Amino acid sequence: MKPLLVVAIFMLSALSAGAHEYFFSFAEVAYNSDKGVFEITIEASAHDTEDALNESGIPVKELEDHYTDTAMLSRIEGFINQGFILTTGGITGKLTLEGMEVLPNGLVFFYLSSAPIVLGESVDVQFDWLMDVLPKQQNKITLDVRQQKYTAVFVQNKRKSTIKFDTK
Repeated sequence: MKPLLVVAIFMLSALSAGAHEYFFSFAEVAYNSDKGVFEITIEASAHDTEDALNESGIPVKELEDHYTDTAMLSRIEGFINQGFILTTGGITGKLTLEGMEVLPNGLVFFYLSSAPIVLGESVDVQFDWLMDVLPKQQNKITLDVRQQKYTAVFVQNKRKSTIKFDTK
């Protein structure tokens, strides 16, 4: 009887703990110096992304239903370009959605590339993607430039960051 009471108390306390909901997105960006372009992968929860798209006026039930839907892919590309912006040398490059992949574990990967752009001494990053719909959204970027890795974190009150490159 005593073990059952302990289990019951544990379960009730777990239910009343009030867990916080947090949402995450990760961007891995590499500057391809041979082509002069940024190559980007953005990873997020497919469900969170679908919710954000729907609330932004882009009706989508499941992302995986749109792998070949060019009209929807164009709208998704525009949605990403509003919340993920790279600027270097004073030039902001529009990103092209090369493809996407929804994994069985519920994650979605978006593959993007920029138009050719000359790399400056730094890059200004705006990464507030999904934050307007998901107030607790947190984003992180890992940027690979000249075989150096740089990171920055983005939260509701810090949606932009400047990453300065080492001059080695």
